[in-house]
Amino acid sequence: MDLSRPVNIDFARPIFGDKERKAVNEVMQGHWLANGPKVEEFEAKFAQLIGVPYALAVNSGSSANLLALAALNLPKGSKVLTSGCGFPATLSPILHLGLEPVLVDYDRRTYNIDLRQVEEAARSVQAAIFAHTMGNPSDAWRILLGEAVPFVEDCCEALGAKYDGYEVGHYAPLATYSFYPSHQITALGGGGMVTFRDKDDYLRAKSLRDWGKTQIMGGYGRSNTKYDSKVDGIDYFEHYTYETVGWNFKLPEANAAFGSVQLERLPEIVRQRKENHDRIVKSLPEGEFYDVEIIPGAEPSWFGVLLTPKRYSGHLLGETLEKFGVRHRPFFAGNITRHKPFAHLRKELPEADFLMENTIFVGCYAGMTEVEVSYVCEAIKEAHEIHCP
Repeated sequence: MDLSRPVNIDFARPIFGDKERKAVNEVMQGHWLANGPKVEEFEAKFAQLIGVPYALAVNSGSSANLLALAALNLPKGSKVLTSGCGFPATLSPILHLGLEPVLVDYDRRTYNIDLRQVEEAARSVQAAIFAHTMGNPSDAWRILLGEAVPFVEDCCEALGAKYDGYEVGHYAPLATYSFYPSHQITALGGGGMVTFRDKDDYLRAKSLRDWGKTQIMGGYGRSNTKYDSKVDGIDYFEHYTYETVGWNFKLPEANAAFGSVQLERLPEIVRQRKENHDRIVKSLPEGEFYDVEIIPGAEPSWFGVLLTPKRYSGHLLGETLEKFGVRHRPFFAGNITRHKPFAHLRKELPEADFLMENTIFVGCYAGMTEVEVSYVCEAIKEAHEIHCP
């Protein structure tokens, strides 16, 4: 394959078509654009997919993490277990809410949170939040359930991944998902979801999502216009009484309509991502890259293809791939405590440092053609030979 004429291959790209456009246009035919029946339909479909009683649509995966952690209603200063490696959307909510992060390292074999360190720290924390990195499932949830630690399972990179046949997030008291365009599905360029097993957690989160309004079970259009609620002794609309200090994290109708159609595509998207991922991994020079361990019972929903060369930095590989037109990204933030906003949390995290210095990823999104996948395979081989002649 000719690499002298670079082909522009993105590390991610959303897949959508006429069905999504039609769904959005149907919303545009009406008058209601804010959170409404399409959002409720999307939430119901999503809850059914994960196998939980409640789901709440929000405007992003980052909002989902913040909302889920807030729904646990932890006292200020509570200790929350998380990783010091990865994307800041998992760590930042802990700081936003005035909680204390307890940071653990990653495991180089799985590229996920280190389970031994999770087990050691679990007895001294009040909650936890962890991610399934790159769509490769972690079973940290099993440890946390065993220790009765409330936790948020960050599935933002892993929609469609499974553990023992169940969707990731199925066993969690709260789980979060992202529909950013680079992820498995998108809700018209954004969106997120929180799932719940507990009704009280769900209602608290719904209040926090909706400016702090009082919430009871009920659907779109349920608005009591009678002054039969009380606010400090004053008769008032229930719909305009408040029980939390909330935000506006709601998802518009057009986004939800788009996302509902995307859910129908999810099985095929996951299958195509796996096929592309596996083709690229199988093409790697034998013994020259670290393997990614998949735990027993897990079925990944690959966000990208992890590349960690054994004899040189992945950054060199990434720079060369870019010259061939293959887009790449580093391992998110790497050791996040090395970044300025989190420097006060600085901690020795040797595996996070290793991944920060040596690991990159390239795309395996569902829209890649066979020619594009072959081009990525050849580009990696050629780049590797440049650095290891």
